[in-house]
Amino acid sequence: MGIERKKGKSIKLIILCMTAMLMLSACGNRPTNEEQVLAVFEEQKELVCKKIADYNAGDEVEWDDLEGVIQVYTYSDGVIEFRCIAYGILTASVEAGFYYSPDDEPDNITGWLHGELVEDGDGYSYSDGTDNRYYTKRICENFYYYTVAN
Repeated sequence: MGIERKKGKSIKLIILCMTAMLMLSACGNRPTNEEQVLAVFEEQKELVCKKIADYNAGDEVEWDDLEGVIQVYTYSDGVIEFRCIAYGILTASVEAGFYYSPDDEPDNITGWLHGELVEDGDGYSYSDGTDNRYYTKRICENFYYYTVAN
Protein backbone atom coordinates (compact mmCIF):
# COMPACT_ATOMS: atom_id res chain seq x y z
CA MET A 1 0.00 0.00 0.00
CA GLY A 2 2.94 2.39 0.67
CA ILE A 3 4.30 1.99 -2.87
CA GLU A 4 0.87 2.69 -4.40
CA ARG A 5 0.57 5.87 -2.33
CA LYS A 6 3.99 7.07 -3.49
CA LYS A 7 3.04 6.35 -7.10
CA GLY A 8 -0.22 8.28 -6.63
CA LYS A 9 1.63 11.26 -5.15
CA SER A 10 4.23 11.12 -7.91
CA ILE A 11 1.54 11.11 -10.59
CA LYS A 12 -0.22 14.04 -8.92
CA LEU A 13 3.08 15.93 -8.72
CA ILE A 14 3.81 15.26 -12.40
CA ILE A 15 0.32 16.45 -13.40
CA LEU A 16 0.69 19.56 -11.25
CA CYS A 17 4.09 20.36 -12.80
CA MET A 18 2.79 19.85 -16.34
CA THR A 19 -0.21 22.10 -15.64
CA ALA A 20 2.09 24.81 -14.26
CA MET A 21 4.33 24.57 -17.33
CA LEU A 22 1.35 24.88 -19.67
CA MET A 23 0.04 27.90 -17.80
CA LEU A 24 3.43 29.61 -17.86
CA SER A 25 3.97 28.88 -21.55
CA ALA A 26 0.55 30.38 -22.34
CA CYS A 27 1.68 33.66 -20.77
CA GLY A 28 4.50 33.88 -23.31
CA ASN A 29 2.15 33.47 -26.28
CA ARG A 30 0.32 36.77 -25.88
CA PRO A 31 0.34 38.91 -28.99
CA THR A 32 2.33 42.13 -28.83
CA ASN A 33 0.59 45.50 -28.90
CA GLU A 34 1.58 45.84 -32.54
CA GLU A 35 0.17 42.41 -33.42
CA GLN A 36 -3.10 43.26 -31.66
CA VAL A 37 -3.44 46.59 -33.46
CA LEU A 38 -2.60 45.11 -36.86
CA ALA A 39 -5.20 42.38 -36.31
CA VAL A 40 -7.86 45.00 -35.56
CA PHE A 41 -6.85 46.96 -38.67
CA GLU A 42 -6.72 43.95 -41.01
CA GLU A 43 -10.09 42.59 -39.85
CA GLN A 44 -11.85 45.91 -40.46
CA LYS A 45 -9.79 47.58 -43.17
CA GLU A 46 -12.68 47.82 -45.66
CA LEU A 47 -15.06 49.27 -43.07
CA VAL A 48 -12.41 51.75 -41.86
CA CYS A 49 -11.73 52.90 -45.44
CA LYS A 50 -15.45 53.32 -46.12
CA LYS A 51 -15.94 55.38 -42.96
CA ILE A 52 -12.95 57.57 -43.83
CA ALA A 53 -14.32 58.15 -47.36
CA ASP A 54 -17.73 59.05 -45.93
CA TYR A 55 -16.14 61.38 -43.36
CA ASN A 56 -14.02 63.08 -46.03
CA ALA A 57 -17.16 63.53 -48.16
CA GLY A 58 -18.69 65.50 -45.28
CA ASP A 59 -21.04 62.79 -44.06
CA GLU A 60 -21.80 62.22 -40.40
CA VAL A 61 -19.87 59.09 -39.37
CA GLU A 62 -20.37 56.85 -36.34
CA TRP A 63 -17.06 55.33 -35.29
CA ASP A 64 -18.39 53.35 -32.30
CA ASP A 65 -19.04 50.13 -34.22
CA LEU A 66 -15.34 49.42 -34.88
CA GLU A 67 -14.41 46.40 -32.78
CA GLY A 68 -11.14 46.71 -30.92
CA VAL A 69 -11.07 50.50 -31.31
CA ILE A 70 -11.39 52.39 -28.03
CA GLN A 71 -11.59 55.89 -29.41
CA VAL A 72 -11.32 57.76 -32.71
CA TYR A 73 -9.87 61.26 -33.05
CA THR A 74 -10.14 63.43 -36.15
CA TYR A 75 -7.64 66.23 -36.69
CA SER A 76 -7.84 69.40 -38.79
CA ASP A 77 -5.03 68.24 -41.10
CA GLY A 78 -7.09 65.20 -42.15
CA VAL A 79 -5.30 62.67 -39.94
CA ILE A 80 -7.66 60.23 -38.21
CA GLU A 81 -6.41 58.30 -35.18
CA PHE A 82 -7.82 54.94 -34.11
CA ARG A 83 -6.75 54.17 -30.55
CA CYS A 84 -6.89 50.43 -29.85
CA ILE A 85 -4.86 50.00 -26.67
CA ALA A 86 -4.53 52.20 -23.60
CA TYR A 87 -3.31 51.11 -20.21
CA GLY A 88 -1.40 52.49 -17.25
CA ILE A 89 -1.70 55.85 -15.57
CA LEU A 90 -0.12 59.23 -16.15
CA THR A 91 3.65 58.72 -16.19
CA ALA A 92 3.49 54.97 -16.70
CA SER A 93 1.14 54.47 -19.61
CA VAL A 94 1.09 52.92 -23.06
CA GLU A 95 -1.16 53.71 -26.00
CA ALA A 96 -1.19 51.99 -29.37
CA GLY A 97 -3.31 52.10 -32.46
CA PHE A 98 -3.23 53.12 -36.09
CA TYR A 99 -3.92 56.28 -37.99
CA TYR A 100 -4.92 57.42 -41.44
CA SER A 101 -2.51 59.90 -43.04
CA PRO A 102 -4.07 61.60 -46.11
CA ASP A 103 -0.64 62.54 -47.49
CA ASP A 104 0.80 59.09 -46.67
CA GLU A 105 3.48 60.59 -44.42
CA PRO A 106 4.31 59.50 -40.86
CA ASP A 107 2.85 61.85 -38.27
CA ASN A 108 3.49 62.57 -34.61
CA ILE A 109 -0.09 62.35 -33.37
CA THR A 110 0.68 62.54 -29.64
CA GLY A 111 -0.09 66.22 -29.24
CA TRP A 112 2.29 66.48 -26.28
CA LEU A 113 5.57 65.05 -27.57
CA HIS A 114 6.87 67.78 -29.81
CA GLY A 115 9.82 67.05 -32.01
CA GLU A 116 10.95 65.73 -35.34
CA LEU A 117 10.54 62.08 -36.19
CA VAL A 118 13.75 60.26 -37.04
CA GLU A 119 14.17 57.00 -38.94
CA ASP A 120 14.17 54.04 -36.58
CA GLY A 121 14.33 50.52 -38.03
CA ASP A 122 11.23 49.97 -40.17
CA GLY A 123 9.62 53.18 -38.94
CA TYR A 124 10.15 56.51 -37.22
CA SER A 125 10.44 57.53 -33.61
CA TYR A 126 10.75 60.45 -31.28
CA SER A 127 11.94 60.62 -27.69
CA ASP A 128 12.31 63.70 -25.51
CA GLY A 129 15.37 62.22 -23.80
CA THR A 130 13.35 60.66 -20.97
CA ASP A 131 11.32 57.46 -21.01
CA ASN A 132 8.67 59.20 -23.16
CA ARG A 133 8.80 57.56 -26.58
CA TYR A 134 6.68 57.63 -29.72
CA TYR A 135 7.10 55.12 -32.55
CA THR A 136 5.25 54.84 -35.86
CA LYS A 137 5.58 52.71 -38.97
CA ARG A 138 3.73 52.30 -42.21
CA ILE A 139 1.16 49.50 -42.45
CA CYS A 140 0.06 50.17 -46.01
CA GLU A 141 -0.74 53.17 -48.19
CA ASN A 142 -2.07 55.98 -45.97
CA PHE A 143 -2.12 53.89 -42.77
CA TYR A 144 0.41 53.79 -39.95
CA TYR A 145 0.78 51.89 -36.70
CA TYR A 146 1.79 53.92 -33.65
CA THR A 147 2.68 53.42 -30.01
CA VAL A 148 3.31 55.95 -27.25
CA ALA A 149 4.98 55.02 -23.98
CA ASN A 150 5.80 57.22 -21.02
